[in-house]
Amino acid sequence: LPFKKVADMWKRDDRNKVYVGRRVKCSSETSLISPGAFSLFQCRACVRLHRQAQLWRNGIIIIRAKTVRSFVQCLVIMTIPLGAVDIVCRGGVGCEKACKSLLEDVMTLWLDVMEEHSPGTKYG
Repeated sequence: LPFKKVADMWKRDDRNKVYVGRRVKCSSETSLISPGAFSLFQCRACVRLHRQAQLWRNGIIIIRAKTVRSFVQCLVIMTIPLGAVDIVCRGGVGCEKACKSLLEDVMTLWLDVMEEHSPGTKYG
């Protein structure tokens, strides 16, 4: 996958007024996200969430659009050093529930992949 800057992929959009997010971080300073876990997450996100997605190295934007008014995006990036993943969802006014739902779906998928790929790793 190509390497891209988050600023190029996640541009400011004045239509988006609702933002929710989480940082999922390894609880130990010596723990890292194991190699291959993020690419596995990207593949599973495309398959299981059945959504349009934009992929690049260490990042994915998942798009959930039921209507023009309920257009929600989720940015997932692996931070450097490789001990955390930031998950941020955004949408327009009135999309609070859709943003929280997508955040929950993505969080669940990420934790499932990590449990399978790096069992025993604790997150804080």
